[in-house]
Amino acid sequence: MELPDGLRFDDYEKPRKVIVDFIRDYVSNTGVKGVILGLSGGIDSSLVATLACEALGPDRVRGIMLPVDAEKDAENVADATELAESLGIKHELFELKEAVAAYNSLALEKVALGNLAARLRMVTWYARANQENLLVIGTGNKTELMIGYFTKYGDGGTDFLPIGDLYKENVWSLSRHMGLPEKIVNKAPSAGLWKGQTDEGEIGATYAELDSILFLHIEKGMTEKEIANWGIEESKVQKVLRMMKSSQHKREPLPIPKVH
Repeated sequence: MELPDGLRFDDYEKPRKVIVDFIRDYVSNTGVKGVILGLSGGIDSSLVATLACEALGPDRVRGIMLPVDAEKDAENVADATELAESLGIKHELFELKEAVAAYNSLALEKVALGNLAARLRMVTWYARANQENLLVIGTGNKTELMIGYFTKYGDGGTDFLPIGDLYKENVWSLSRHMGLPEKIVNKAPSAGLWKGQTDEGEIGATYAELDSILFLHIEKGMTEKEIANWGIEESKVQKVLRMMKSSQHKREPLPIPKVH
């Protein structure tokens, strides 16, 4: 589908430079040795790793692959490994199968089990970060953040989000601009939390639709009806804006009652 005017950048050198400078300055101001991130073999983590290497140098970037089952997720593990080696960053594999199995007695359903895996990943990032004086660099993009498509205290539990103001379309475009492998750019986005899971399938809308709805609402101030009149199915507009509203708690500080 055709995207709204203004959603794409005319020149992707500008966001590249802004993000690289942001990473460099933020890490420098904290005084840590570098950053660690989860490498999934997907586009978001691959782009963030590439930007971090440009900002800090590969010797200050560490990647960790955290599949639930490394054998079943072999293709993504291979893609993540290949990217890490091409960037020249230190990387490791830590399989979560046994940690997840420790919760079998709770008999968790699929979504709860997926959220558990995401939170175990967060715990592992911070275990490594604490040990080596690193920051956890997040890989969430604006589209996912605004509809709450992330696990609270899971992939949402990071120290900073360098691509958090990029819609998914801009993640793809910036990745191509920076020369990321096409097999990663063209891969169907997935959180990798269960077999056959894809972002678009789970959300029920394409990223082109999501980006357009969010951009027109947030940046252009359009109402639900105006976005539908622009050319997107009204039921999808309603769903996306409802997701945005219901996930607001994920994007805000914890509520604290005022007692003084």
